[in-house]
Formats: sequence, structure tokens, C-alpha cells
Amino acid sequence: MREIGKGLGEAKAKVESLTGVPLVMKVSEGRGRSSLCKGRIIAVFPAVFTVRLEGGEVRTFSYSDVHTRGVMFLPDEKD
Repeated sequence: MREIGKGLGEAKAKVESLTGVPLVMKVSEGRGRSSLCKGRIIAVFPAVFTVRLEGGEVRTFSYSDVHTRGVMFLPDEKD
């Protein structure tokens, strides 16, 4: 469910502010399942952003994923 009163512009600003910072992300996999991923945002584009995970895998997400809480950013306990 999306955050009331917040738009895609705010989601994009949040992602841009986290570029290059080590992150822990909770990613919704659907049907009540989710996974935790560690990585860094490496690129920001007009409609999507790209994350390089610790294992070297590159995943792309849209800002609507952040807006609807399909992707949530959590604090990294190490840093």
C-alpha cells in the first residue's frame, strides 16, 4: 500500500539521496513473501534505478516499487 500524501517525486528524491550508500533492502516477492538484499544504488534513471547486490547481481526497480512499499530501505547495522 502506498504512503498517503506522498508522490513519486518524493520516492525518487529518496532514492537519489541514497545513491552509493550501502543499503539493506526488503523486497516484496509477492504472495506475502519478501527477501532481504544488501547492496548499493549504482544508477538513477528517469523511470527506474539500478542496484548492485553484494553477490554482483544487478537488479532494476521502479520508483513506484518504493512508493507502494514493494521495496523498502532499512538501516545497515554494520555502518
